Amino acid sequence: MTTATRTHHAVPAPGAADRAVLRLMVRLVRRGVLLLALGLALFALVEAVSYAATYPDAASRARLGEFQDSPAVRMMQGFPHAVDTVGGFVAWDGGWMMQSIAAIWALLATGRLLRGEEESERAEFVLTGPVSAGRVLLLQFLVIGGGLLLVGAAVAATLSAADASPGGSVVFGLGVAGFAGTFAGTPAVLAQLFTMRRRVTALTAVALGVLYVLRMIANSDDALAWLRWATPYGWMDALHAYRDPNWIALALLLLVPAALAVTASRLRHARDTGGALLTEKDSRPPRDRLLGGPTAFAWRTTRGMLLGWAVGICAYALVTGLLVDAVVRFVADDPTYRATLEAIGWDAEKVVLSFVGMMGTMLGLFTALYACWRVGAARAEESAARLDAVLTRPVTRGHWLGGHLALTAAGAVLIAFASGLAMWAGIALTDGGVSLADVLSATLNPLPAIAFFLGFALLVYGLAPRLAVALPAATAFTAYLLEMIGPGLDWPGWILSLSPFHHLNPVPAEPFTPLAATVLTALALALAALGLLAFHHRDLTGD
Repeated sequence: MTTATRTHHAVPAPGAADRAVLRLMVRLVRRGVLLLALGLALFALVEAVSYAATYPDAASRARLGEFQDSPAVRMMQGFPHAVDTVGGFVAWDGGWMMQSIAAIWALLATGRLLRGEEESERAEFVLTGPVSAGRVLLLQFLVIGGGLLLVGAAVAATLSAADASPGGSVVFGLGVAGFAGTFAGTPAVLAQLFTMRRRVTALTAVALGVLYVLRMIANSDDALAWLRWATPYGWMDALHAYRDPNWIALALLLLVPAALAVTASRLRHARDTGGALLTEKDSRPPRDRLLGGPTAFAWRTTRGMLLGWAVGICAYALVTGLLVDAVVRFVADDPTYRATLEAIGWDAEKVVLSFVGMMGTMLGLFTALYACWRVGAARAEESAARLDAVLTRPVTRGHWLGGHLALTAAGAVLIAFASGLAMWAGIALTDGGVSLADVLSATLNPLPAIAFFLGFALLVYGLAPRLAVALPAATAFTAYLLEMIGPGLDWPGWILSLSPFHHLNPVPAEPFTPLAATVLTALALALAALGLLAFHHRDLTGD
C-alpha cells in the first residue's frame, strides 16, 4: 500500500496578510519619507532662524503685515497672518513651498505604489494572499498617510523647538500632512481610471498647478476670496494655525484625503488588475515620429515634462516680477530691514537689482530641481525595463545616457531664458525700471551651478540609481539655503563655500564671475564623465 505524500502550504490569516502588505509598503517608501521629513524640518528651522535674525524686534515684525496690501505678495504667499510670531511667519513665508514639496512627493509615491506596482506585475503576487485589491489600496494609502503624518510631526517638532507655539505647530503640521494627503488621494482615484502611471502622475501634477493658480486668483482681490475654499492651498491660507485656527479648514484638509482613499478603494473593486475603468481604443494610427534614435525618443517621451516645468517656473517668475515694486517700497521705508539686507550682501543703493539677482538664484534652484527630475526620467526608463530593449540594438550606453544629458542641459538653458523673459514682463507691468538684459543676466547667471547639480545627479545615477533624484535635489536645496541664510547668520566661510551658488556673484547687482563659472562648469563635466563611466560598468537595475 502506497501512502501519498501531500505538501500543505500554509495560507496566512487575513490579519497576517495585512501586516505583510503593510511591511512591504513601508519598505518601499521609508527612505523617501525620512528624506522628506528631514528636508522639511530643516527648511522650517532655517525659516525660523532667519526670521529671528532678520526681524529682531516687534516693530519690524509688525511691519510685515503691510504686505497684505500688495496683491502680488498675496497671490504668491497668501495673506500675512500672525507674522509677528515665528510660527505664523514660517507658515506664511515658507508654508506654500513646504506644502508643494510634500504634495509632489505624495503624488509620486502614490503613483508608484498603485499603478507602478501593477505595471511591473508585482501587484499580482500581493493579491495571491487572502486580501482584496480594495483593501490593499487602503493599506497602501494608510502607509502613505502615516508617512505624511510623520513629516508633519517633524515640522511641528522643529517649529516648537524654535519658539513657535506648540499647539499652533501641531495644527500646522497636520495641515501640511492633510494637504499632501489630498494629492495622494487624487492619483489614487485617477489610478483606477487610467492604465498608465505616467498619465496619472501628469494629471495630478496639472491639478496641483491649476489649484495653485486658483489660489492666486482668489488672493488677487477681496471680491474673489470665496474661491479659496475651492483649493487646498486656500484651505491652508484659511487655517491660521498660530492665531484663531479655522477648524473647518483643518477638517477639510484631513477628511478630503480619507474620502478620496475610500472612493479609490471602491473603484478598485470595480476593475481588474492591470486594467482601468476608462477604456481606450485598441488601435490607433501609428505615430512613428521621433522614433529614429534613443535621443529623439527621449525627447518625445519627456517634452511634456519640460513644458510643465517651464510653465510652472515662468509663472512663478512672472509673479516675482510683479513683486519688485512692493519690495522696493518696503525696503525704502524700513532702515532696519535695509541694514539686515546689507548684512547678507545686498547693496542698499541697488535694491531692485539685488532683488532681481536673488530671485534669479531662486529660479536657478528650480531649474536645478528640473535637471535632477529629468535625470529621474532616465532612471524610470531603466527601471521599467525599456532600456533593455534599446540596448539590444546598435546603441551604446554612452549614446543613450549622453542623449538624456544633452536634452536636460538644453532644457535647463531654455527654462532659464524663458523665466527671464517672464520676470521681465512682470517688472515691466509695474514699471520696475529694470532692463531685459539685466533680468536675463540674473536668470542665466546660475547656469554653471545648475550644470554642477546636473553632473552630480548623473554621478549618483551611475553609482546609486535609486537615489538619482532624491539625493541631488536635496543637495541643491541645501546649497540654496546655505547661500540665502548663511551670510546673514555669520556662518563660517568654509561652510558657505560648500554651496555652488555662493561662488557666483548676484548678477546684475554685481559683475559676473567668469572664473567661478568656468570652474563650476569644469566640475560639472568631470562629474558627468564619472557618472557615465559608472553607468557603463554597473548592471542595469529594476525598480
